Amino acid sequence: MKWFFLVRQYEVIVRSQPSLADLRKRTSLTKSIKLVVATLIAILTFTAGSANTRTLETRFALSADLRSEFSTRFPLLSAGRIVVEANWDQLSAAHSPASLRMILIQPNGKTAATKSGSSILRLEYQATEQDIQTVGESDTSRWMVKILNDADDNRKEVSGIVRITVPIGTRALEDTQFTLVGSGNAEEIPFIVPAPGKLQIDTTWEPDLSSRSSEVTLVVSLIHPGEAKTIARRQGVSPVRVEHQVTEEALDRGGRWIVRVQNDTQRKVRGRVTVTYSPSL
Repeated sequence: MKWFFLVRQYEVIVRSQPSLADLRKRTSLTKSIKLVVATLIAILTFTAGSANTRTLETRFALSADLRSEFSTRFPLLSAGRIVVEANWDQLSAAHSPASLRMILIQPNGKTAATKSGSSILRLEYQATEQDIQTVGESDTSRWMVKILNDADDNRKEVSGIVRITVPIGTRALEDTQFTLVGSGNAEEIPFIVPAPGKLQIDTTWEPDLSSRSSEVTLVVSLIHPGEAKTIARRQGVSPVRVEHQVTEEALDRGGRWIVRVQNDTQRKVRGRVTVTYSPSL
């Protein structure tokens, strides 16, 4: 609570008749308060900026052999910037620092980025929606970081830590339009959930122009075929929202989910279903 005492002391000086010493002290306190405020702002900015990322950390070791390499896999669930940072020490005394080569590899085996250098080695890549469109369909959707000891002719035995920071922002899994003529007519919209996280299903619709009614009631259901059950069911007028937290246990029974929209009225409607996904931290 240092900042609180600085502010209180500043108030006492301001309210009393200031002497030259007081003026000097007031100037010093003002600078201190500004420094504290700037520090608080920096901390808050850093916290906000890192709120939509997650850092994975693992240790690695490489021998001096040319064939020595290390690899680790990670899931990419949202578009955004990937940052890979490796920090290592060489295990034997040497006049020059050890250099390594770091490669970021996409699930299809294509090299996304590569960089060579001495510790600390940092590599960045901006992942797009296209990069992650197949995430969650199989285990091959996991990205890979590979570190090789082939950047120098004079190779050295090393040991260190690699940190991988990935985006975990909200993304759309489905955005589909539908038309229901009524009398029990329904449409099922399948989608894949890549990993545990929160689902938000928003369904909006409006009656056909030929309909006299301004409000039509629909039934919106969230179904998980892997568990052979309806997870949630909502009935009402537009809009209807369904939210559900998908667990690891549920995904063990399958990543395919379904939104079912049913029209039991006699009125034709046109609408849209959007499925938004937020990965669990």
